[in-house]
Amino acid sequence: MKTKFTSVVLLCTLFSLASFSQASFNFNFSNTPILMSGTALQVNAKYRFPTVTAGTDAIVTIMSATGGATLIKLDDNAITKPEAFSPNVNVLANSTGLIEFNIKFVIAGTEILKVQDSLFATAIDIDGTSTIKEWDVLDLGGGTVSYQSTSLEIAVTQSGTAFTGKNLAGVDYPSIDTSAKQVMFTVRKNAVSSFTYKCGAQKIGSPSSTRQKSIYFKNFIYPAGAPLPVKYASFDATVVDKAVMLKWVTEQEINNNYFEVERSFDASTFKTIGLVLGAESSAGSMKTYRFKDNSIELQGKSVVYYRLKQIDKNGTFTYSTVLAVKLQAKAGVSLQISPNPFVENLLVRFTSSENGSAQVRILNVNGQVVATKQTTITKGYNNIQLVGLNNLTAGMYITEVSLNGVVLDKQKLIKN
Repeated sequence: MKTKFTSVVLLCTLFSLASFSQASFNFNFSNTPILMSGTALQVNAKYRFPTVTAGTDAIVTIMSATGGATLIKLDDNAITKPEAFSPNVNVLANSTGLIEFNIKFVIAGTEILKVQDSLFATAIDIDGTSTIKEWDVLDLGGGTVSYQSTSLEIAVTQSGTAFTGKNLAGVDYPSIDTSAKQVMFTVRKNAVSSFTYKCGAQKIGSPSSTRQKSIYFKNFIYPAGAPLPVKYASFDATVVDKAVMLKWVTEQEINNNYFEVERSFDASTFKTIGLVLGAESSAGSMKTYRFKDNSIELQGKSVVYYRLKQIDKNGTFTYSTVLAVKLQAKAGVSLQISPNPFVENLLVRFTSSENGSAQVRILNVNGQVVATKQTTITKGYNNIQLVGLNNLTAGMYITEVSLNGVVLDKQKLIKN
């Protein structure tokens, strides 16, 4: 099983009329890089890749290394295709590590910039696991982006001129190639001679992780995407005595075969605890499913995590979001927060023994409040949604729920 990691930033630079120009090429980084200056694999090291296309070299400079990230190999083709630029990066435990490169196209044998009429940059294999999430950021000063819009594996967003692809599903692909369209995206920009490529990933827990990354200078055609096999309307849990009752409702099913219920006590290692073969009830296209977990393993635990593995009739599968359930909440309260890890939005679900005013606060590891929402609740089941959290820095946070000024419960969260 490979480990790897990416983030790409492409910056378009304006050049004088003296700069040379050529038509678009599929660049090839298969030739061995030559160290021009600096210490190998360290910040400020400069390399030349000879003949990435006829009459053109590429100069690659290591610009920075943050979050404790280290470069293991500048261009590792052991499990990637040689034409790609494929750095191998190590990420420390419990950190977000980034390596930044500047890449220039120059006239062969010189450092004279050579403007490319059209550049395609494709970040591939943006995968991960439940404990590591990879990033790719392509910033060519704008341009257009292409990707499989129905993918559940990554989210592609734009901020300013940059396009960011982040891993969502925690599925680690066994090889690095260009067939897994669901975990890659392409940015195109005209008139480019220099850009930066930033490799990054968040590592949750120990140990550290080495991630293999690749970018291809080629265009790819992405499928429009078949409809998702299952579209969930809800996924909830209720704590009753020492058991957890899971309930999920689907509003669309295509070739669905059955569900496996998976459980974890550390949000990392999941195991199957049961199968659900059919719906409990249906109304139109909506189908309701239930599963009761009354295992003795729940005793003494404070938090338990659940996810659904939906198995299609052809054997393929997809995962639901992860549902975190508090088992030892204060009297009258059963707290659930999802998804965890989260990217932009959070849904806080809880039962209350009384009416009143509830407040949800998000605190960072230093105890500072970074987001808050207050609303009126009623006795029984309540939902509170927090949106627009994408500007929070990746890492660990605490969600705190108060009722009528009294803190009822807290729960740890991970921001990707």
